[in-house]
Amino acid sequence: MTTPLSKGAKRSDSTRALIQERALERGAQRTEDVQQRVRMLMADIEDEMARNEGIYPHNGGALSGAEIARRAGIHPTTLFSPKQRDFGSEVKQWLERIKEGKVVGRGPVRRELADRIADWKALYDGLAQSHRDTELELQQTEADLEKARGEIKTLQATVDRLTEQLAALGGEKVVSLRNKGK
Repeated sequence: MTTPLSKGAKRSDSTRALIQERALERGAQRTEDVQQRVRMLMADIEDEMARNEGIYPHNGGALSGAEIARRAGIHPTTLFSPKQRDFGSEVKQWLERIKEGKVVGRGPVRRELADRIADWKALYDGLAQSHRDTELELQQTEADLEKARGEIKTLQATVDRLTEQLAALGGEKVVSLRNKGK
């Protein structure tokens, strides 16, 4: 059974309809894939910003629709195409929501990072000073310990000398003298 061909056409009407149907299915699948990739990316961006205390860590801190498209691997105009227009407005609303109360944009991110660096530097300087103070205390303690060990050696030598003198007396009785005041 052959189907009649249109005048000048190489395919039958049923074949063209089947091709068109499959093309529409592939297009719908691509649309779904794009939306899934962008949604996963949006979740990843939220996680990244949470881990970085509200700062978008890529692209110098600038977060936009073009940045979303770049990271999702789609063309920037895809979100404005007729099939993706509704999804594009959803992404735009998400961008507006995520930018509220967050540090987004190259200038604000640069200032925020400068403030954080200054805070960390102050903390580091405080810890470095504490370390220096502790090192000085340790050196002083070690010097005091050496001095005490020297005094112990001197006192031990005195005890040894007195013990020898006592032994040299050869068993003579040593009587302690009482204080008459008692």
